Amino acid sequence: PPLAGAAANASGIFGARVVSLVLALATTVLAYSLTRRLFNERVAICGAAAYAVVQSTVVVGFYAAPDALAIALVAVSAWIVVRTARGPVALVLLAAPVAALAVAAEYAAVVALPAVLALAVISASARKGRGPAALRALLLAVGIVGLLLPFGLLDDIAAWSPTQGHEARSAGSVLLSAARWSGLFTLLACAGAAAYVRRERMYESPEDDEITATRLRRAALSAVLCGTALLIPVLYACLGTPGVMFRHLGFGMLFAAPLAGVGITRLVGAHFRNPQLGILVWVVLLALGLEQASLRYQDGPDSGRLLSVLRLHAQPHGRYLTEVEGLPEYYLGSVSKPDQWFSARRGTEYQDRAGVVHRGDDGTVTAVRDGWFNLVVLDSTAPSAMNRALADALGAGGHYRLIAQFSSPTGDSGTYKVFLRY
Repeated sequence: PPLAGAAANASGIFGARVVSLVLALATTVLAYSLTRRLFNERVAICGAAAYAVVQSTVVVGFYAAPDALAIALVAVSAWIVVRTARGPVALVLLAAPVAALAVAAEYAAVVALPAVLALAVISASARKGRGPAALRALLLAVGIVGLLLPFGLLDDIAAWSPTQGHEARSAGSVLLSAARWSGLFTLLACAGAAAYVRRERMYESPEDDEITATRLRRAALSAVLCGTALLIPVLYACLGTPGVMFRHLGFGMLFAAPLAGVGITRLVGAHFRNPQLGILVWVVLLALGLEQASLRYQDGPDSGRLLSVLRLHAQPHGRYLTEVEGLPEYYLGSVSKPDQWFSARRGTEYQDRAGVVHRGDDGTVTAVRDGWFNLVVLDSTAPSAMNRALADALGAGGHYRLIAQFSSPTGDSGTYKVFLRY
C-alpha cells in the first residue's frame, strides 16, 4: 500500500497501475533467469515469452492491486533458492525475508511457498546430496515462519479465505473458468513436463554439463512446477468460487513457465526443425491472453457513469452503502470521505430506534430497511443472497427510489442500480 499510495499521489490510479506494470515486467525477467538456470537459454526465452502474454500476467500487470508485488517477490525468492544451490546451505536464508514479504503483501502467495521449498531441495540435491538439500528447505521454512510469527500474520492467513464476498459456484464451473484463462498454457507446460521426464535434452545447449539429472529428479521438478499451476484452480474449485482466481493464477503460471518453455522447444524440435509450430502456439497464447485481458477490463457496467451519478448526490456528512467495493472511496475523495462508504460485503454495525445493535449482514439489511443510508448502490454480480436481501429491504422499507441503472455493454447480466433516500 505505501508503494501504490505514493504512485497514486503522484499520478492517480494510472501511477498505481504503472507500479504493477513495472513489477510484472520484472517478474518476466526473473522467470527468464530462473528458467535459464534450471534448463537453458533457448527454453528460457520461450518460457518467458509464453508467460508474458497469458491472461493473468497481462491483467495483473495493469491492475492496481498487491498481486503484482506478491508474484514478483515469489519470483525473487525462487530465483535466490536456485541461484544459491551451489553455495553454503545457510545462503538459502536470503530467500526467507523475500518470501515472507510476498505473503505479507498478498496472503494468496502462501500457495506458492511449497514450490519454493521444494525447489530448495531439488536444485541442490544433485550436488549436495539429499541431507543437505533437505536442510536447505528446513532452514528456509523456519526462516519464513520466524519472520511471519511476530507480526501475527500466521493467524491472519489461517483466518483468511478467498471466498469472502464472492458468489458460490459449482466446482465444474470454476474449473471451466480456469481452463479458459490458463488451460492452453498449463497443457503446454504439462506436455513439456512429460517430454522432459522422458528425455532430458534434445540437442539443446546445456547450462551445466557436469551434472546430469536423473529421471527421478526430472519427475520431481516437473511435478513441483506443474503441480503449482494445477493447485490454484483445484483449490478454488474446492472452495466453490472463482473469486479472484484470474489474478492468483499468476502464481502457478510463474512456476509453469519453465516447462511451457520446454514444451515449445520440443515442438520446434532439434536444430529449429519446425519453428512454425512454436510460433503458432505462441501467437495463439498471445491472442487468447490479449482478448481475455481486454474482456476483463471491459466487463461489467460503465463505472464512469456510475461515479458521475454518485458525485452529484454525495454529501459531506452522508452515509452510503455500496456493493461496488473500493470504487467510490477512491474516486470520490473530493466530495466524500472513505469512512462514509459502507461495504455491503463486509457488513455493518447499526443500532435501530429501539436501541438494539445489529451487526454483519443483519446490520446492513436492517439499516437499509430503516432508511439509515442516504444512498444505496447494488451490483448484480455481488453474492446473490445478499443482493436479494438488500433488494427486499429497499422495497419493504419504502425509503428509497431508483434514480439510475447501468447495464454492461458487453451483454452480460452485470447491472449497477443506484437508490436515493426520499
